[in-house]
Formats: sequence, structure tokens, C-alpha cells
Amino acid sequence: MKNKVFYILLFLSFQSISQDSLSLSKAIEIGLEKNYDIRLTLKNVEINTLLNDWGEAGRLPQLTINLGQNNSLSDQRKNPISFAPYLFQSTDLSSNAALNWTLFNGFGIKANKIKLEQLQLQSENTATLAIENTIHGIILAYYQAKMQIEQLSLLNNIVQLSYEKYSQQQIKSNIGIGVKFDLLQYESNLYTDSTNIVLQQLSLNNAIRNLNLIMGEDVEKKWFLTSKIKPELNNKNFSVLKKEMLSNNTNIKNQYINIALTQQDISLAKSQFYPIINFNAGLNTSFGQLSTKDVNAPIGNAASRNLNYYGNFTLNFKLYDGGKVKRGIKALEIQNEVDQLQMAQMTNQLIFELKNVYELYQTRTKIFELTKKAFVVSQSNLEIAKLKEQSGLINSFNFRDIEMAYLSAGVALYQASYDLLESNATLLKMTGKIIQSQ
Repeated sequence: MKNKVFYILLFLSFQSISQDSLSLSKAIEIGLEKNYDIRLTLKNVEINTLLNDWGEAGRLPQLTINLGQNNSLSDQRKNPISFAPYLFQSTDLSSNAALNWTLFNGFGIKANKIKLEQLQLQSENTATLAIENTIHGIILAYYQAKMQIEQLSLLNNIVQLSYEKYSQQQIKSNIGIGVKFDLLQYESNLYTDSTNIVLQQLSLNNAIRNLNLIMGEDVEKKWFLTSKIKPELNNKNFSVLKKEMLSNNTNIKNQYINIALTQQDISLAKSQFYPIINFNAGLNTSFGQLSTKDVNAPIGNAASRNLNYYGNFTLNFKLYDGGKVKRGIKALEIQNEVDQLQMAQMTNQLIFELKNVYELYQTRTKIFELTKKAFVVSQSNLEIAKLKEQSGLINSFNFRDIEMAYLSAGVALYQASYDLLESNATLLKMTGKIIQSQ
């Protein structure tokens, strides 16, 4: 029964091998295609690109056409005071075409067009930010899942070793040379390690579901992750990173656009100080017909046709509005100052965060190197302990301590590897280089 439980645990631990393979680059590719945040922001880009047009800015004329028909009956046969006591039928057809064109509105048209261009650029930057966040999230989720897999493999090594020691001690007990206490100790270790595997499998399943969620995939889809946890150790220079961030950080770029949008709002408000020149042109046509079917009527059918043309220039100039425009401009100028202060605040905050992440990266680099050496030592110590335990030089308690030290060193190494990868990914995102790095 114990053998059956043990091998079932091993099968559950490695069942992902039969699933579809997924590298980190493939995961990012899927995420860029299916992630909902990216897809939503790209729709906003489509909208703002569509609206970025001179027609939307107001440069192009507007042409309207109207057609109408009016039919009526007038029964005057029982009207005692009517001079024409007959049944009349009238039909009126009318049409008009009108052209309205703003020739000048104080440079507001140009300001509108520039604002539309800035709004398009802002939407594109927002999409870029969504892409950066998605790539960053996929990197962390992928390596988190990979770390859970590596820890699961490590636990499998431990449970296999526990099973071997339990089996060996059981054989010794069966032939009368084993110690009952050691047998119980190894059996307890086996159950504890098997429980840890079950819990670790749950952590792995949760990590895979989180990866699927960020990619925009079916959350129940299973993967066999092929990319290795292998941090790249680079000598990063803070001054270079700072310069790259100030030039490429997407949040900073968006703040510059916010400043530009406020400045364009100021230009639009100032355009109200200028006159507005419009040109209007058009034509009106109408056709009317009056008829009666009474053969005794002195009148028959009558028709009329009219055709009118017109063309006008109009000039509108606002002489006084109670200071409303000036107050609006002043408010926008204050808002521009607010935008500038927010830019300074954001820049200072980002430099602060960059410094923290940079120093954390350096610290994690050192920790990674130390944990890597510690794991190698724990492996050697475990191999020596196996030989000593077989020779009876150490008891089950001492062996368990060494075994747990090996497990802790392995977990620490994988965690240090993940932490270093996380810091590197964050530095790439802050400096605007995470897209180019993939």
C-alpha cells in the first residue's frame, strides 16, 4: 500500500511532462496576442487614430442636402364663403443644399489637430505601457511557475530518499537487526515529505493558472515549461540606467504628453480672442402644383418653380464675455504649472524607485552567488551523510537534519534565482527596454 501511494505521488509530481511545451518567449508571444489589457488599449489606439483627422479638427467644410415633399387636400365644397368651392389637391417638392466652411477661428483648427495628434500618441504610449506590464507580468509568472516545478523536483528527491531509507530500515527490522525507533522515524519522514509534495503540487497548479491568466489563455490549460531559471549576471551602472529611464520610461513620456495637451488647451482658449470667419453657400429649389378634379371649376392645374442661390461671408467677434475666457486661460495656465510639478514629482519618485531596485539587484546578485555555493556544499554533505548512515556512523535524527539542510539550501537557491530575475525584469521595465529585450 505504501509503495502504491509513493509512486502515485511521483506520477502526480511529473505529470506536466505530458503537456504542451511552453518556453518563455512563446509565453510572451501568446500574451502579446491574447492579453485582454493589450487588446483593449489597442482598440483605443484605433479610435484615436481614426479621430486624428483634419475633418475632426474642423478644417474641412460641411455639406448638407435636404429633400422634402408635402401633399395636402383642401375641401372647399361646403364652405359658404369660399370663392372657389371645389376640392383642391396640392403637391409641394423642395430641396436645398448648404455649404458651411470655417475659414478662420483664431488658429483653433491647427490647435485642435495638434491636440488630436497628442491624444493618438498618448493612446499609443498607453498601449506600450500595457505591453510592458504584460511582458513583465509574464516573465515573473513564468519563472514563479518554473520555481515551483524545481522545488517540486527537489521534494521528489527528498521523498525518494526517505522512501529508500524507510525500505532499507524495514528490511533490517524484518531480519532482526534494525532499530524500531529508526524505522518509525523514517516512516514519519516519508509521510511528511509526501504531504509536502501534495502541497507543492497545489502551489504549482496555482502558478500555472496565474500564468495563463496573464497570457489571456484558458486558465485550466496545462504546460510543460522548457525555459530554465538561469539569471544573467551583468555589471549594471546606475548612471546609465538613470539616463535610459529618463529618456525611455513610458510613464514619463505620458506625462510629457499631458503637459502638451494642457498647452494645446491654452492655445484653443486663446483662439477665442480672434474673430471667426465663416463662408456659407447654397441653393434652394421648390416645385408646387395645385389641381382639382372638378370639371366645372374655372381653374385647372397650376404649377410654380423657384430656384435660389446664395453665398455669404460672416464675421463673428466676441467683444466682451465678462472675463470668462481670461479666467479659463488662467486656470489652464495654473493646470500647466500643476502638470510641471507632477512631472518633477514623478521623475524624483522614479529615480528613488530605480535606486532601490538597483541596490536590491546588486544585493540579490550577491545572495544568488552565496546560495549557489551553499547548495553545492549541502549536496556534498548529503552524499557524505548517506555513506555514514549506511555505515551506522550517524543516526536517523542526524541524517534528517542534513537532509533538511539540503532541502532548505535548494529552496533558497531557487528563490534567490527568481528574485534576481525579478529585479532584472523590473530594471528593464523602468528603463523602457523590456520590449526590446525579448
